[in-house]
Amino acid sequence: MNVVGADFLLVCDEAFSIVEKGGILYDKDSILEVGDYECLAKKAKGEKKYYKDCVLTPALANLHLHLEFSQNQGILKYGSFEAWLNSVIENRDILMGENLQSAMQKEIQRLLKSGVGFVGAISSYGYDLEILAQSPLRVLYFNEVIGSKPEMLDILFENFLVRLKASEMLQSSRFYPAVAIHSPYSVHSVLLQKVLTLATAKNFPLSVHFLESKAEREWLTNAKGYFLEFFKKYFQTSMLPFYTISDFIQAFEGRGAYFVHCLEATKEELESIKKGGGKVISCVRSNRLLNNRLLDLDLCLKLGISPIFATDGKSSNESLSLLDELRIVLYAYSYYNLEELAKILWLGVTYYAFKDNVLKLQGGSLKQGYLPDFALFELQGVREQIPLQLLLYAKEAKSLYISGKKVF
Repeated sequence: MNVVGADFLLVCDEAFSIVEKGGILYDKDSILEVGDYECLAKKAKGEKKYYKDCVLTPALANLHLHLEFSQNQGILKYGSFEAWLNSVIENRDILMGENLQSAMQKEIQRLLKSGVGFVGAISSYGYDLEILAQSPLRVLYFNEVIGSKPEMLDILFENFLVRLKASEMLQSSRFYPAVAIHSPYSVHSVLLQKVLTLATAKNFPLSVHFLESKAEREWLTNAKGYFLEFFKKYFQTSMLPFYTISDFIQAFEGRGAYFVHCLEATKEELESIKKGGGKVISCVRSNRLLNNRLLDLDLCLKLGISPIFATDGKSSNESLSLLDELRIVLYAYSYYNLEELAKILWLGVTYYAFKDNVLKLQGGSLKQGYLPDFALFELQGVREQIPLQLLLYAKEAKSLYISGKKVF
């Protein structure tokens, strides 16, 4: 049993409890006790470490990122979703080029340095499989399925199964296979049903990009606009939408899926996601670059949706630092009280990220019985507004522990 403590401990619970001179007693499997550091230090039989002028938090969770796009720097176009998607398709080979592994390794180190211990990695090709499985990170590995042409569905499903099996072979106490549906405009209804049936049978977590752009909404509701020409240009075929918006949401009912972006979702659609047990992930910097719009945070909170915050990939962001992301979000929602928003943001990358998850992982909070994943951030001389000041001044973690083991 080891103990670690700091001047302030952010429990990251619904009450947003803060313990002064707090500590946690832990082993490699779980947190054994939380409380006063000096009291816990008397019970510890192993390492005792107190971090002065620091804040102790749960390790952060970045539940939506595309590590495979880590080479992007000035290659893709921003300002509209349509221009961006065209540039992704036209530059795919460059983005997946020979230096991809070193670029991904660099971004994993950036994630760890920003205090991230848990990621939701959307994998389109499987290029990131080994490097994530061998990293210190706790990983939800979302094997992504995509496919709209009926004559290609069997081949695409088989490819998905091969990638899924490869991830299952690496499953461990820190690496969890999962399934991602690319989007309602890009996944045929037949393919969706086959994948959802499999995911339900194996209790895989689910993620889906949803209503990220005006173009997507126009396509799903009117079968017009950008995507009408998109399918003609890139697939040499005419298409009709595979679903109504309501039917697509209903397909995920009761599955605890992560709906990512939801920028164009109405109140009724968000209510339907909430009612069906879905969760909402927001990627603010990505949304600014591709759609010039933010998730309606006020509406989500009024509907009882606990927002989760993530970086997305470098295809639509300049870095994977979750601390940088949170600072931008703090400024972006200018109508919120700063201190209250700071608490929402910390919960959105800790407690909310684990709340009611399909795998029943007990994480994102410093409580007895929870995962021993935690981060320490230096914050000298600060004694008030701890959550806010931490967002403003913590540029990287001082130390990070995952599964009770010090990563750095």
